[in-house]
Amino acid sequence: MSMFCNQCEMSMPNGCGSAGQSIGTCGKDENLANLQDTMIYGLKGLAAYREHLNELAPTETKNVDDVMSETLYFTLTNVNFNFDDHIKQLMKVGSAGVEVMDKLSNAHTGKFGIPTPVKISQNVVEGKAILVSGHNLEMFEELLKATEGKGINVYTHSEMLPAHGYPELRKYKHLKGNVGKAWFDQVKLMKRFKGTFVVNTNCIVPPKKDADYLDRVFTYKIVGIEGAKKIEGFDFTELIERTLACEDTVMEDDLTLTTGHHYKTILTLAPQILEAIASGKIKQFFVIAGCDAPGKAGNYYREMAENLPKDCVIITSSCGKFRFNDIDFGNIEGTEIPRYLDLGQCNDSNGAVEIAKAVSSALNVPINDLPVSIVLSWMEQKAIIILLALFSLGIKNIYLGPKAPEFLNDDVTNFLVDTFDLHYTGDAKEDLKNLLI
Repeated sequence: MSMFCNQCEMSMPNGCGSAGQSIGTCGKDENLANLQDTMIYGLKGLAAYREHLNELAPTETKNVDDVMSETLYFTLTNVNFNFDDHIKQLMKVGSAGVEVMDKLSNAHTGKFGIPTPVKISQNVVEGKAILVSGHNLEMFEELLKATEGKGINVYTHSEMLPAHGYPELRKYKHLKGNVGKAWFDQVKLMKRFKGTFVVNTNCIVPPKKDADYLDRVFTYKIVGIEGAKKIEGFDFTELIERTLACEDTVMEDDLTLTTGHHYKTILTLAPQILEAIASGKIKQFFVIAGCDAPGKAGNYYREMAENLPKDCVIITSSCGKFRFNDIDFGNIEGTEIPRYLDLGQCNDSNGAVEIAKAVSSALNVPINDLPVSIVLSWMEQKAIIILLALFSLGIKNIYLGPKAPEFLNDDVTNFLVDTFDLHYTGDAKEDLKNLLI
């Protein structure tokens, strides 16, 4: 099968990427091809948030859809565009990311209520149980309705953890605690968890075909695993029957986690926060967030969080928080302001910007001059749209790790460094020395 390359305007026998190149490079213009790779990954993350928004507020997606189609068309006509045009288009994608996260946040709080802080059990399970992994809160609510009174307990995993903060979800008494950490522990976790497992979005580790727990795995909508059963619509009949047929799960780790610090709740603490800043009780905010990845490199984020001075506040979201959310960071001394604020899922990353905007307005200080440092964990597409969203807002001095995305070559990286003061993470303690004010 041949593929047509826009850069060379010729047919390539095995496609432009067959030798490890990005599609469309053919050695002619690696920079533009890398920028287009960034666009495509950003669009994938944007599409995920757009899909969640479409379920709750389908009339709100028009502008996001237009940016997505325009950007895809842009990649087909790239021979006529230069570096600056690519950057301009990437900023459009980033702005659409800001819009979709804002609208999705409003859709979630409009339907499920504004989250409030809650402490929940971690790895404490009993009886017949369903473990839900992913981001889809609408499906999660329907599952809670369908399992009410059935003798089944429902637990969250990874990015579903913030569901416990929403009043309309935690009112269900059979919604219990959280089990496991970030998305990539699914395989190990299912060997210990004896109930059924539901994956409702793309953060998934496909089981091996001969996995002895595969008959207990269910997927939702476009999520697919070979050999798993798919939930159609909101028909949970087969899931419920299979769950009741499972042996009871017994897990007694006796740990706790805290979640539910949605930005709309945090903003109610604005007077106390501003007073704490003015009095010097809060010296700095650290946004330590992003998508976690397997491996020891992610321990960088735990090391940074552990070594923050007591007058610093951690703002987090996404599954990267599982590197350090088992730590009790306490409150800012002399206040009731928690030092650890979990804004929610990756699509709730807009909350950090909303908090910064409110503080910026109250202090009459530009956002980039605030005592706020951003350290992001990059793993997959949603992290890319979050990064582009921050760039589109003009946010600078971001630290990105634990390693650089492969599609950001030296020229693109140098542009981001020069324009946005982007840094790649190194040693956590050394980076912290540079970040502390």
